[in-house]
Amino acid sequence: MSRIPGSAAALVCSLMAACGGGDGGNGIAGGSSCSEAREKRFVLETAREWYLFRELLPGDVDPDRYATAAELLDALTSEARAGSMDRFFSYVTTRQADDAMFQEGQFVGLGFRSHIEDDRLWLTDVFEDSPAADGGLSRGTEITHVDSGSGFVPMGTLLEEDPGLEEAFGPATEGVERGLRFVPPGGAPGEAVFTKAVVTIPPVPAGGARILALPSNPSVPVGYLSLRAFTTTAEAPLREAYAEFRAQGVEYFIVDLRYNGGGLVRIAEIIGDLNGGGRDDSDVFLQTMFNAAKSGQNSVRRFDPQPESVAPVRIAFITTGLTASASEIVINSLAPWAEVAIVGEDTLGKPVGQSGFDVSGCDIRLRLITMRFANADDRSDYYQGLAGILPFACRADDDLLRHPGDEAEGSTAEALAWLGTGACTEVLPPDSGFRKAAAGYRVPQARRPAPVQALMPGIF
Repeated sequence: MSRIPGSAAALVCSLMAACGGGDGGNGIAGGSSCSEAREKRFVLETAREWYLFRELLPGDVDPDRYATAAELLDALTSEARAGSMDRFFSYVTTRQADDAMFQEGQFVGLGFRSHIEDDRLWLTDVFEDSPAADGGLSRGTEITHVDSGSGFVPMGTLLEEDPGLEEAFGPATEGVERGLRFVPPGGAPGEAVFTKAVVTIPPVPAGGARILALPSNPSVPVGYLSLRAFTTTAEAPLREAYAEFRAQGVEYFIVDLRYNGGGLVRIAEIIGDLNGGGRDDSDVFLQTMFNAAKSGQNSVRRFDPQPESVAPVRIAFITTGLTASASEIVINSLAPWAEVAIVGEDTLGKPVGQSGFDVSGCDIRLRLITMRFANADDRSDYYQGLAGILPFACRADDDLLRHPGDEAEGSTAEALAWLGTGACTEVLPPDSGFRKAAAGYRVPQARRPAPVQALMPGIF
């Protein structure tokens, strides 16, 4: 694990970097009491020292002009955001919420992910053992009305007044209730009251690791793996899945990252190792680079093959516009060493990562963009997504009427076809994500996202 000395703050377990840190919460000068002024000064000093795009920070900033540390941070990062380099990737949260998500895969909510299309809300994923699952919701369900205490309101009306659906679904507090009217796929309309609770996200969903068959040659096994997030809890099921793939002699793989917004880069490195069975320990998986003043922290991560490692011939990564960060690291970093393709939609475009900073005496954690990533071929800066830099990018539908991994599901079927032929049925244009957004597709997002919402937009 890397260890980066802290000055303005203690560096803690990072969203995109391995756990490391300063000296256990040294904090900034000024005593142990917390105040809004101290939090704002902490954000300003930390950004001036560690922000990856320091040259884009405003030269003259008066923290007193901003009511909160979060508002100040938004102002500091506005130029990088305008250039699509920091699209609210830097944010202020709490230690408790941050640790719960990245270490335990937990959040308080109803337990589903969603997207909006033509002013209708569809569920893309429902987490096992969540209030949503227990109440009968599933992938492909449409939520048509929400009752927040004053009667049911149609979704179209809610979206006009509350585009991020923050008020509609309420705060991330245990015990908050919402009445929902919904239409399950192929079923009769339903109505129920759901109560928010602590939800634990299984990083590999039920049935998310399995052996499929290559359609062009059914005797050839295909390893299918679906991964929701790069949390600490993902390591064990990843190793278990790859141990089975190795035992089955699998050389062709589908890694389903269609809604995976990233997480801990340590898990990305483990996935690299698990796909590095044919690699030497001198082969580069990942390069990490900080700003010029912190270049002494730059590092190179090489492959470290594991007992469960495989040697892929081809890997099809299923992606959407929600595929980001650590997911993109894995795809980009494996591209020099195996034949890879993205299948579905273009990725978000986030070749940068956050570090987490704490200040003693205050219950805030600053997630700040501090590093960028490149593969062994020095490929980075894919801010518009990976389709433009990969040799294979195949367009495919995300079929909500079937589960990911079903051979008849649109993206899974195209991934299998590419594995067998090495050619796309239809090439994915690099700007496809922007065209889809213009057509009325979007994901509800909070103005001030919690860690789980920053990592997994559309989650409630």
